[in-house]
Amino acid sequence: MASHSTQTEETTRLWEQVLGAVKGRLDSEQAFETWFRPIQPLHLSPQLVDLQVPNSFFVDWIHEHYLTTLQLSLSEILGTAPELRFTAREALPPRPSIPSIDASLAEPRTTNGEEAASIQPNSRDRAWFESQLNPRHTFASFVVGSSNQFTHAACRAVAERPGKAYNPLFIFAGSGLGKTHLLHAVGHALKHARPDARVSYVPAERFTNEMIYAIQHAQTLAFRNKYRNVDLLLIDDIQFLAGKESTQEEFFYTFNALRDAHKQVVVTADKPPKDIPMLEERLTSRFNQGLVTDIKQPDLETRLAILRNRCEEDGGGTKLADDVLLLIADRIRNNVRDLEGCLVRVLALASLLHQEVTVEVAEEVLQHYVHPEPEQTTPERITSAVADGFGVKLESLFGRRRTQSVVLPRQVAMYLMRQLTELSLVEIGRMFGGRDHTTVIYACEKVAGRIAEDSVFADKINGLISTLASG
Repeated sequence: MASHSTQTEETTRLWEQVLGAVKGRLDSEQAFETWFRPIQPLHLSPQLVDLQVPNSFFVDWIHEHYLTTLQLSLSEILGTAPELRFTAREALPPRPSIPSIDASLAEPRTTNGEEAASIQPNSRDRAWFESQLNPRHTFASFVVGSSNQFTHAACRAVAERPGKAYNPLFIFAGSGLGKTHLLHAVGHALKHARPDARVSYVPAERFTNEMIYAIQHAQTLAFRNKYRNVDLLLIDDIQFLAGKESTQEEFFYTFNALRDAHKQVVVTADKPPKDIPMLEERLTSRFNQGLVTDIKQPDLETRLAILRNRCEEDGGGTKLADDVLLLIADRIRNNVRDLEGCLVRVLALASLLHQEVTVEVAEEVLQHYVHPEPEQTTPERITSAVADGFGVKLESLFGRRRTQSVVLPRQVAMYLMRQLTELSLVEIGRMFGGRDHTTVIYACEKVAGRIAEDSVFADKINGLISTLASG
């Protein structure tokens, strides 16, 4: 008993040191308290770290956002790169129907009656977990829209003909637009078609850290074998290699070895190869020899589809009204990750408080995701500037008169609010006498069309924008 107690105390002591290292790497105290403080260490050793988390969502979130941070902190404290395993107190969500993993994961492994989110070493499905693919990120769960359909098609082609179609495939996009999702989806699709395929997903940051560790511990041969003997290499956030000459050189030779063996390479970045600073010319040249494609910001319809798709997956029977979904989709325009994160928070709030999610509840949640507009672009200043610019009374913009002398400036005011503030279509409509969001969409389209056709009108709108911007 004393020995067990001593072991538990040692585990707790080490874990507190790990938490200290994690906290030092995070920019947000809230992130630390939300995602790391609830973790309970079950086992810590140089070979294996087993951590208990509240539920399977933690596994997904840590894997996607904080895995590298946790691995670096463990290596710092333990002096090794241990195998990392998560044990969820609640059951994992259903895994995608991919035969290559379903067969091996049909009987979940458990520890003390709790489902594990990882596996014991040397088991038959270890190879799949070593690929580091997120089970949620498949083609089936990816919402295709005008902003990503070309890149989605390219990824499909690569998964069907690896090493032959578009090698390498280079995907660039801003943060949270789905490039990592597609990267994982390619890996899943290849494993579906060829269960014996060797797939490796690695963020560029971890690739660098593993190379440094291999050099320090005289394991460079093992490191090279790990990445040069795969059928599909998926590298995320390649811009992290910028300025790291030794790592770029190692990746260059790894890339050449794979391409010469007709193996597929897919990489992502936040900008096209030519715009990544301090990236070697030979790497830029190699990337441009394949297909370079981007993902743009999703339109309103795609954002709505993403929300509805996520509701079906994670809603647990909770239904959200269309006006709530529209509010979220319209307010969060630039980042799918934030869009889904806001939805998860709304669903969690509804579940915990046992109340229906109203527009007001969603508004409260959105405050954490959308920054308030600067003072110079408040709705009040916009309507005042438009009324002055068009020579109409301010109150007429909010009335029901439909004469052209009032309709046009009213449409301009709606257009400028849409362009210069974070107000949603619904909110803008409410400001103008409770008009429907479709009226706002129509107004914005009319004004945008006239700007494109009428240079005098365009100059007038630009003048209003300049006036508002100057404060």
